[in-house]
Amino acid sequence: MAVDDWETRKEFLRFTKEEEVALTALQPIMAQHVDELVGAFYRHLLSFPETRTFLTDELISTRLLEAQKRYLLSLVTGPYDQDYEEGRRRIGQVHARLGLTPEWYLGAYALYLSLLEPLIFERFRTQPAKYVAIRIALTKIMFLDMQLALEAYIEKSSEGQEYAVNQLTGFTRELEKGLTQNRQVLSETQQQLRLTERLAELGTLAAGMAHEIGTPMNVILGRAELLMRRTDDETMKKGLEIIAAQVERITRLMNQLLTVARRGPPNFGPLDLRGVIKNCLDAVEERLSRHCIQVVSEHDEDLPQIHGDSDLMMQVLLNLVLNAVQAMPEGGTLRVAAAREGEHHIRLTVADTGHGIPPDVLPKIFEPFVTTKERGKGTGLGLTVVLGIVHEHGGSITVDSMAGQGTTFTLFLPKVAPSFQQ
Repeated sequence: MAVDDWETRKEFLRFTKEEEVALTALQPIMAQHVDELVGAFYRHLLSFPETRTFLTDELISTRLLEAQKRYLLSLVTGPYDQDYEEGRRRIGQVHARLGLTPEWYLGAYALYLSLLEPLIFERFRTQPAKYVAIRIALTKIMFLDMQLALEAYIEKSSEGQEYAVNQLTGFTRELEKGLTQNRQVLSETQQQLRLTERLAELGTLAAGMAHEIGTPMNVILGRAELLMRRTDDETMKKGLEIIAAQVERITRLMNQLLTVARRGPPNFGPLDLRGVIKNCLDAVEERLSRHCIQVVSEHDEDLPQIHGDSDLMMQVLLNLVLNAVQAMPEGGTLRVAAAREGEHHIRLTVADTGHGIPPDVLPKIFEPFVTTKERGKGTGLGLTVVLGIVHEHGGSITVDSMAGQGTTFTLFLPKVAPSFQQ
């Protein structure tokens, strides 16, 4: 990338010289806590089989930790010039060579942001304007890093796709020359065609994974919108608007170009749905308030635990609640309830008073790419992902809807046996 292009990229994001200087205020915090941050990152990698395999070599692990320290220190040191851009792009190229797909290193950026947030807040809690300015600057530079890493990964993936296309073209020419004379060539070509079909199937799965990553992006967007409502500083509002726009841009980019990767095995255990419901409603509180939506949350006081994965159930609830919000643009009532259902199940209900689902769409609402949203505003994959997660939990889901009156999703989830209750 030329220097002018790099400067244009920063200018588009409104990453100013003042913000570059603001980041230097984080140098003492980073220097003091860098070992702690990298240690948390390393432990996080070890908790997933997909990333644990990269850490079996002690030399690789040591180099990775040292590289992460250098990365975090340079994040608040600068200078943010072409050398900085080239360094970040090399990080994405290394990820591609190792086979690390975007959801893992995007998760690393999110982890660092979540770990740095309380440290920054504690240091600048008495200086709210400076705190907000630093958080905006840090978010911008990390989004720049994410863009560069994604682009490097996409470039590497495109090379492989181009190779596959060239190979398929060559096989086609061979078929045209002598399909009947060379059965061996035909057999090899058919194998390549079967591989291409499998790749197409994986493409559909990739779109679903892109949607899963997009869900936490919605949470980030909600927080940016919350800060916009709380400040009267027009310059700050514009900066926050840029952050929100870039979140949406990154989400679209992932949805379009994310390469297929299998999700790790669920982490099942005794799970209290009441906590998941509370965390979900807290995450979307700003959107609910902005759309004038009244929330009714109900649950049995002695609600048994289910056998589930907290992150996956959070994803299910976020999908259903955000769909409900979008179905009530002029306001309404959202009801989330959890209660016993017989001796062995919990009934979880998410109901809205929105515009409802058309009768011709309702029977196929859980199928991939089926959506009631306007073109460009939905992937049609959210409820497909929800259905898959509910089935993974050994449960079932039904939907009832009437046009103009609202929609109700009802989940039936097996509860944990009494001997396993926490």
